[in-house]
Order: sequence, then C-alpha cells, then structure tokens
Amino acid sequence: MNDEARLLLITADLQLRDEVALIAATVGAALESRPSWKAVAPKEWAVVMCGQDSPPPHPRFARQTLLLGRGDLSQEGQFWETAALHPALRPVPLPAGERWLAAYLGETFLDRTPGQVLALAGAFGATGSSTVAYLLAAELAVRGASVVLLDADPAPGAGIATLLQKDDHLTWARFAEVQGEISSTQLAAGLPATEGFNLVTGGPGREIRQRMLEPVVRSARRVFDYVVIDAGRDYEVLTTALEHFEHLLLVSPCSSRGAAAALEVKSAYPELALLLVANGAGQSGWTPGELSEATGIPLAGDIPEQRWLRRDSQLSTAYELLRSRRGAAYIGTVLEAVDAGAPARHE
Repeated sequence: MNDEARLLLITADLQLRDEVALIAATVGAALESRPSWKAVAPKEWAVVMCGQDSPPPHPRFARQTLLLGRGDLSQEGQFWETAALHPALRPVPLPAGERWLAAYLGETFLDRTPGQVLALAGAFGATGSSTVAYLLAAELAVRGASVVLLDADPAPGAGIATLLQKDDHLTWARFAEVQGEISSTQLAAGLPATEGFNLVTGGPGREIRQRMLEPVVRSARRVFDYVVIDAGRDYEVLTTALEHFEHLLLVSPCSSRGAAAALEVKSAYPELALLLVANGAGQSGWTPGELSEATGIPLAGDIPEQRWLRRDSQLSTAYELLRSRRGAAYIGTVLEAVDAGAPARHE
C-alpha cells in the first residue's frame, strides 16, 4: 500500500463510509473517515471526499473535493441541493457513479488497472472446461490474487456448482431484476468465498447469463484481480463480453474429434481469439503439438490425464491432489500463456 495515496472522507453516514471503504480497499488505498471538517488540511490528502451531510465549511476546501451521495430516493433531492449550493464540489451519486469513482481513485491516483479476464469453453461436451476453470481460479488464489469465477454454462447439471456440490454461492437468479450499472462494492460484499475465490453460478438458464454476463464482468473487474469465466459450450454468450478479454481458452482432448470440434468453433466464431488447452490423455497418433498444428490454434498448455480427476466426485478433494509441484506446473503453464499470475507459492 502506498502511504502517500491516502483518502479522506468527511461524513457521519456510516453506510456511505462502508461503501467508500470497500472501494478504497480494492484500489489499495488507506481511507480515513471523520465526522467533521475540524482540523482538516486538504493538501495532506491524495483525495478528499465528503457526504451530502458534511459539505465543506469554506469554498477553498470545495475546489478539490468530491461530493458523494447514496442512491436513496429520499435523499436524492438533498444531494443535488447540496451540489447546487457548493458549485465547486464535484458531485458523484452512488451507485450510479461508482464505476467512475473506482476508475478515478484506482487509475488516476493509485494506478490500479482493471482485473484480467480469463475465458474458457469446451470444444465439445465433457472436455473438462469447468474443471480447468476451477483449477485456474484456485491456483490464482493460492498465488495471492483476488479471484471471482463466473459459471456461464447454462446446461442442466453442468458447471462449477455441480462439481463443487456446494450451495453457498451467489446465483445468476439474483441478477434477474437488475437494470443498468451493478455496484462493484455490493457485488464483492455479496460473494461468498469457495476454496479461496469467489463464485457466481447456478440458477436459471441462458437468458439471464446472456443479458448479465457483460455487466457482471465489468463490475467484477473493478474489484478483483482476475475474473475467470466458464462458458461450457456457450460461445455466443462470450461474444457479449468480448471487450473484456483477449483470448478464449478452448479445452479439448488430443483426438480427431477434438480437432474437428475446435475447427468448427474457430470457423463459427472468428471474433474469438482462441488458445488451446489440451486436457487428458491423447488418442493414438495425437499429441498436443499435433492438435495445435491440425487446428492452427496456438497451444496454451497441456494437462496430462489424471485418473483421480475422473474418479473423484469432489472437485475440492481433487484439487488438493493437484497442489503438488507437478500438478501446479501444468496449470501454471496455462497462466503463463495468457500472462496471468504472480510466481507460485507452494509448500
């Protein structure tokens, strides 16, 4: 944390304080909150903000101050009245202005870039894309990164929730009534952790995922180091979030069927920049290099067949076995191919 990059918030509104504290934490800044302007010297702070309950006592304090207000309709009029009475203040209504505020604090003052997005899909069904997505997210979490895994696979009985066999996750159904901007602070606060990372999964099928994937990804990038998307075989849903990722990691076995399926995806979705992840034992005459050569798709990594991955129904248990240096190296190769992840910290 940069001690010079300190943020000051003047307010007695505890809910506003908590919301701004979460935004500050995501950009690595130290936030101090005070109930009044007494003894405040604005020049000592990187950013000065105030709630609508605590406007600055002198115009000279207002020139470098952000006026923050919460999205409570009963207080909206007061917020804009305060902004009109203090024209030198820069009004930032929340949560509508949260995206701007996070970018302002993170990029302008603290040089925080948005989180990186890793998108995965299978060349055909049961190739292990959900398993690989889970292992990538877990490995990044082990390396100290903040990670959210988005299960965008609409197929019944598929996806991360089925593999984990857990119910403590945020489902896409929670986003069914959401319109417009998604609050990053509320998203981060509402996501439970699973195996060291956060998870959105389950719920109804494709319609909500297709409508909400891009807004959720955009919101998540503001508060997480990495956003991992498991799309199953729904390549079209990924096209809604193309602006957020550079490559699609296409998981395929080393086989003639895998090569044919990968070529079909490549032909049907030319807008997706593909990288291959060879998963499992290859059929006779097929190696990861030959799969890449046959499809013309660069190889990001090779995960050799692990018998325990096939027989163990508990994915979390399977991951404990993969925590070996050799297993982590397989996943690390994929992360290096997409320029993701800090050096591993294994026992």
